[in-house]
Amino acid sequence: MSASLHDLATADSLLVVSDFDGTIAGFSTDAYDVPVNPEAVIALQELAALPNTHVAVLSGRHLEGLHKVCHLQPPVMFSGSHGAESDVDGVELTEEMAAKLSDIEDRLAPLIAAQPLAFVEAKPFQRVLHVAKLATSDDAAAKQLLARAVALDHAGMSMIVGKNIVEFSVANVNKGTWIAATIERLQPSRALFLGDDTTDEDGFLALRPQDLGVKVGEGETAATMRIADTAAVGKLFSELLEQRRLSLD
Repeated sequence: MSASLHDLATADSLLVVSDFDGTIAGFSTDAYDVPVNPEAVIALQELAALPNTHVAVLSGRHLEGLHKVCHLQPPVMFSGSHGAESDVDGVELTEEMAAKLSDIEDRLAPLIAAQPLAFVEAKPFQRVLHVAKLATSDDAAAKQLLARAVALDHAGMSMIVGKNIVEFSVANVNKGTWIAATIERLQPSRALFLGDDTTDEDGFLALRPQDLGVKVGEGETAATMRIADTAAVGKLFSELLEQRRLSLD
């Protein structure tokens, strides 16, 4: 890990992109009361203040919701809905997209009618079935509900299965397309991306050979390195900050 961090720290220009939930913050049954890692937040804010260093938070949360829980300040960039919403640019919702979202919401409604611990979140470009609360009391029922959602007809929409969620999207973007576009726009010498979920795999695949993808936690991954948890994320960012400061002196 140290050698790769050294390569990043000494790069002429650097892009640091991090997922939020499961990476900078832990999980909670209350989506707006998650334990945020202060070490990670402080290090990212200070990295963003360094010359030729760009920092972004790239999340599946919708942009407004992301700002409510992640209080990093400019010049840190924010992108929500897996890259469909951004402080820099974003996707425009068409009438056709809105109709598809309404249709899948109607299809999901009967599935959760008898499950008060499950709910459908309406994001600008997605509808997301959440079963985290249900899973804490009846994991089998949660898995069955997810399976029924996956089996729904969702023609014309993409579907992502993550940790206790199934997400249906009308936006033809993902974390990989956002990272690729941001690398093209900023032209960093090297880039770093950290994420923990299956929704982050597109991001790892979009990285170039000179970049570094870091998987947080368990599971199959296209990332080239792995760390244990959110505490390790904070330590990684702090080490990167220290090394980059030294390289820029």
